[in-house]
Amino acid sequence: MSANCNPLQKSLDWCMGTPELPGIRRRIYYIDKSQIAQWPSYSRDSNRRSKSAVLVGSFLLVADAKWKHIDILADKSQLTSEPQGELPSQTQLNKLTAVHPGVGPEASAASCYLNNNDNVFIVEDMKGFFRVVGSEKWITKTTVNQDNGQGPTGATSTTINVEATDEVPAPFYAGVIATEEGDIDCSDTIAGEESQSNNGSGGSTGGNTGGNTGVTPVYSNTVTINGSSHSVSGGSVSITGPLTSLRITGNNMDTIMMHYGANTEEEVDINSAKNVATWSGNIAAPATVRITHWNGDNENPVELNWFTINLTSGSSGNGGGQTGSVASPTISGETPFEDTTQVTITGPSGAVIHYTTNGTIPTLNDAIYSGAITLSESTLVKAIAIKDGVVSAVSAMEFFKGGDDNGPIGDAE
Repeated sequence: MSANCNPLQKSLDWCMGTPELPGIRRRIYYIDKSQIAQWPSYSRDSNRRSKSAVLVGSFLLVADAKWKHIDILADKSQLTSEPQGELPSQTQLNKLTAVHPGVGPEASAASCYLNNNDNVFIVEDMKGFFRVVGSEKWITKTTVNQDNGQGPTGATSTTINVEATDEVPAPFYAGVIATEEGDIDCSDTIAGEESQSNNGSGGSTGGNTGGNTGVTPVYSNTVTINGSSHSVSGGSVSITGPLTSLRITGNNMDTIMMHYGANTEEEVDINSAKNVATWSGNIAAPATVRITHWNGDNENPVELNWFTINLTSGSSGNGGGQTGSVASPTISGETPFEDTTQVTITGPSGAVIHYTTNGTIPTLNDAIYSGAITLSESTLVKAIAIKDGVVSAVSAMEFFKGGDDNGPIGDAE
């Protein structure tokens, strides 16, 4: 048994008369998991137990990727969760039924890109909370049914059924949804709810204690850089000229660090209320400044990559805007093979390549490619290229050992 098995149980209060509005709102968001470069995460204790149902951080998407939306009939759609499995491996099976009224060509095409893809969905409930259906660990099953109606009083519909395993019932999301119509900041609702909860518990809200004490930190993805507001949901911002000031808002924020140059680190000052962080100075261009924040409590803090600020020395413009796209890496090697095969990965000049050999989508925390990879078993290799803070789309290639005639799956778009 672990030396620290303190229970995580907390009291669960409810005030008589508090409205709990049922149902979900009329628009859901979705994206193919291959377009996610880095996932938000749970706050965990030293035993890797989830301490909260709120995901920390934002979905970092590959270059040019955006969340798509589907308009639904709210009164016919539903989000539920039920337990599955047995101790000590119980999980939650989250189920989403989303009914779209149309049956035309665009609605019918949903079966093509939803039925056989591994997707993640975001749903907004009637209280304004955003919930995630889909996990980095388990495959999401999506099926599409269509009803063209019956008789003069029948109703048409395209029904999207989603089943996704997770550690908790449809976790709450406090990050940014980068959509085709603009960014949606989901942090305000969560921050307000946690602030009310903390005030009601009688706990102290002041003082720099040097770390969180079990409360999930929330960081807004709208950041003020050199006096101008920027969205950092894409993982990177490009600024012309030096970096002179930085202002970050949130709730219960923990340590925020700036990394630049060879080995230079600076801590961003956070006020006693832990809702505003500021820095001022002068970092000359050209340079890349990497911003990280800490998640967790004093016992088990984790430093997470958040976004980068790319400082350019161009003579025009006032800064701002996203960097351009980065080409996906190319994966090469012999397949099928007999005993072993050598896999090489090439990418754009100056790019850093991260890869995986277990079928998962690479993130900034996965292995960095530095030379040929030797495979002795059938393996699915995936890779991304990162340059100036911009992440490419995922490339993938499957290598088969023996006489398997399936061949490679090719590069992912």
